[in-house]
Formats: sequence, structure tokens, C-alpha cells
Amino acid sequence: MTDSRAAIDAAYANASHIPGGMDYPARWAEAAAAFRESHPPEEIAYGTGARQRFDLFRPAGEAQGAVVFVHGGFWKAFDKGSWSHLAAGVLARGWAVAMPSYTLAPEARIAAMTREIEAAVGAAARAVP
Repeated sequence: MTDSRAAIDAAYANASHIPGGMDYPARWAEAAAAFRESHPPEEIAYGTGARQRFDLFRPAGEAQGAVVFVHGGFWKAFDKGSWSHLAAGVLARGWAVAMPSYTLAPEARIAAMTREIEAAVGAAARAVP
């Protein structure tokens, strides 16, 4: 392999390739915190691990169903609280939104993470009629 680990990491670190990109995570965190303040979620465990929790945002009135938003972060960054503000549009249309966290790399491998998301989806389905 001719690429170093640093070169590979740099190639996939999108923020460093976007002007002002390093500022985005702080802006997202601020928007997410403001949304959570005005729309406090219910936190639901779907397993026993520290990150095996999801935030459930419920709409006013009966939910039409649930949408599960699985956050990105190259399997090694962010959590359920990082993207709360992105629930706004779905909530406004009468849907509940579940935003799970999952164990990140290198503590977990992708296969374990996907099993955690599967468990989170099942728990969200049980939580929203």
C-alpha cells in the first residue's frame, strides 16, 4: 500500500477541503442545542452500552410513523445530539424522529455498529405506534 494512514485520513476528512469547513461542527452543535431546548426529546435505551441510546422527538398529536436518522461521522465521530435540528421538517409533517447513537470506531467495528442500528430501529418501531 503506497498511501500512508495520514494521507488516507486526510482524503476522507471533508471539512479540511471546504473553505470554512472546520467551523461547521460548532455551528451544527449550536443549532442542535437550540432545537433540543425548544423540543426536548425522550431518551430511550436500546441496549446496555453507554452509547446505545436514541433521542425520540415526537410531533404534536399522534405520529404518522417514525423516521430513523442515523448520523454520519465516518463511523468515528458525532452522536445523537449532534443533529437534533434536522428533525424539524419531519416533525412539522407529523412524524416522530428517532436519532440513535452507536458505539464508534475503533471501539466497535462496522458490523457491530450496524447491529446496534438494527436494534435501535426495532426499539423505535416499538416506541412509536
